Amino acid sequence: QGKHVAKAERPAANLVFLLDVSGSMNNQDKLPLLVDSMKILLKELNGDDSVSIVVYAGAEGLALPPTYVNEAGRKTILEKLNHFRSGGSTNGGAGIELAYKMAKKHFVKGGVNRVILGTDGDFNVGLVGTNSLLSMVEREAQSGVFLSVLGMGQGDLNDAMLEMITNKGNGN
Repeated sequence: QGKHVAKAERPAANLVFLLDVSGSMNNQDKLPLLVDSMKILLKELNGDDSVSIVVYAGAEGLALPPTYVNEAGRKTILEKLNHFRSGGSTNGGAGIELAYKMAKKHFVKGGVNRVILGTDGDFNVGLVGTNSLLSMVEREAQSGVFLSVLGMGQGDLNDAMLEMITNKGNGN
């Protein structure tokens, strides 16, 4: 367990949720569980924190621009989370690139700047070469934006790939 930091003492957070909404996430223990988990995390954030959401399947997209987690922002974020559905192929590389771009654009000096990837690790379209992906996350970690990965589901989880990118992305 990590050190417990009181909510009032925690620096502001710039969190970019990168959600795999591809067809492989269409199981109860994948996208629906990921969305429910994000709703729980959202309860721990406050008005100084911002959340962005990038999704990827056949193409990547900005589903939610940076939104502060005040009362109105929390409502907007929850509304967006309730509308995600899975489908299509996986273009993980393009999604990661956009997520890092958003995190760097809204960087909080002295704060927590993190891309949080929720996926089953099935990168099968786009930037798929392991070395290319590892180089990219290693380069991005030097900017002060770190990567956390939530491996969702059982069975075909690409745990080895997820472990490699978090190691290079100064994450967990």
